[in-house]
Amino acid sequence: MRFDAEESRQSCITCLRVARPQKFVCRLAYDGFGMTDRLQASVALPIALKERLSAEDDPALWEEVLKLLAEDASILKPVTNGSRLYAEVGVCSHWLRPHQTRWTAAGGFAAPVGYGGAGFSRTGLPLFEWSVRLQFNPAPIGWVIPEKVPTKRFISVRVAVPSRTTRHRQAAVHTLWPPRTLDAKRERAVFYGLRNLNGVWELKACSRDGERTDPALH
Repeated sequence: MRFDAEESRQSCITCLRVARPQKFVCRLAYDGFGMTDRLQASVALPIALKERLSAEDDPALWEEVLKLLAEDASILKPVTNGSRLYAEVGVCSHWLRPHQTRWTAAGGFAAPVGYGGAGFSRTGLPLFEWSVRLQFNPAPIGWVIPEKVPTKRFISVRVAVPSRTTRHRQAAVHTLWPPRTLDAKRERAVFYGLRNLNGVWELKACSRDGERTDPALH
C-alpha cells in the first residue's frame, strides 16, 4: 500500500472502519464519524506501562500509539455492543534480520516482523521483551490496567512497539487483531507507521490486509 506524499502532508491520517468488521480501510482524510474530540485528545500512559519504559523508549510515541489504538477500538462492533477489549502491549528489540525487507507505505518503513510464530519469514511475530495487559476504556477514551483479566473467551489485540525510539525518527508498530474485530473469523495483522516531525510523532501510514493477504512488503 502506497500513499501520495502531498496528500500525506495535507491530510490527517487515520484508520477508520467502513460498514462491517471485515471491511476496514485506511483513509488519508478523516471524513467525520463524530470522533473529532477523540482524535484531538491525548491518551495518558497507564503507570504500570510507563514504569517499564527505558530512557531510550520515547513515551510520546507510546502515547500516540495508544491513542491510535483507542480510536480504532472505539468503533469496533463488539466494543460498541458492550464487549470488553483488552490489549497486550509490549516492546520488541529483536526484529527480523537481516532487515532488507521494507514496508513500502508512505516512503517506506523497516517491516515490523520478528521471529515468533512463522519465524524467519515475512509473517514472523515480533517477540516481547516485556508486555503489559491493558483494557480499553470507552469513556473517557483510553486504556487502563484491568482489575482482573478473564481467562476464557476474551478479545485481546497484540501490540509490538519497537525499542530505543528516542534514537530514531520513525517507527513501525505491529498489531495483531483477533477474530471478531477486523474480521469475523480470523486474525488480521495491521501495521502503523509513525514519524517524529519536530518532536511530534505523527501517523503516516497504516495497513489493513482486507482483500490482500499481507501489507505491501518488498
